[in-house]
Amino acid sequence: MVLPSGLALPPLEYTVALLAGTLVVTALLYALEPPIGQRTVVALTPWMALGGALHAFHQPPIEAYRPVVAPLFGAPAVYLTTLVTLGVVWITLTLFSVRRGHSETISRNLGLIGTGLLTVLLVIAVVMALESGLLGLIWPTVAVVVATVVTAATVLAVALWRTPVVVRMRYAAPTVVFAHMLDGVSTAVGADVIGITERTPIPARIMEFAGTLPTASYLGKGWLFVFVKLLVAVAVVFLLDDYLEEDPAEASLLLALVTAVGIGPATNNIVLFLFSPV
Repeated sequence: MVLPSGLALPPLEYTVALLAGTLVVTALLYALEPPIGQRTVVALTPWMALGGALHAFHQPPIEAYRPVVAPLFGAPAVYLTTLVTLGVVWITLTLFSVRRGHSETISRNLGLIGTGLLTVLLVIAVVMALESGLLGLIWPTVAVVVATVVTAATVLAVALWRTPVVVRMRYAAPTVVFAHMLDGVSTAVGADVIGITERTPIPARIMEFAGTLPTASYLGKGWLFVFVKLLVAVAVVFLLDDYLEEDPAEASLLLALVTAVGIGPATNNIVLFLFSPV
């Protein structure tokens, strides 16, 4: 198994509605052909994080949704819910921007709206955690700061080693690396500090192996997962470098998907950590 435990399809009517919405927005975006490039990867990142945050509100101890909408935010339904919402916003921005002759602003505005929504949701999470007496800001902050520092050091090292790669992927490379570093670091914090059990089999196996090493008593078991995530992120940057030059649109969409795999679970962790005052 490679998928997280706890995945369950919502009731049939929700599944049909989500699939139909996904098909419609995908078809419209394909027809409208909004400009897609490295900036799009950056613009989509807060939306991917938004999906992770929305799913956190579905999990204990938060469980904030009313029963009528709760099925939309379980896993994997939340990914389609976020995709449909993103698609509607993206289509609207494309229509208005093209009409006004400013298609170059689509990615910027898409990113700003996603960042705004994510910020509002994080503020709501902080307020809810504060009101419940569970607010913990230390470890979410530590995870973000460590991920940022490791990302900066990694991108700098790659730039010194293979400068053309970072020049060509100056937007996508830091985004991909940060997404996976935040996922790796937050997962390590959850496992070693907060005591959260990892639901995804592969990270769980990696950390289980790390727990058998002599370093376990000094470094814990999460460090190996962070290292693996770092290697994977850097490998993706190198592997997609030529592809990005050959087909910027397809490569950017693939990079966005890779980013989503990191930033979604990472944000889910961060929001849950707010309710874990360790």
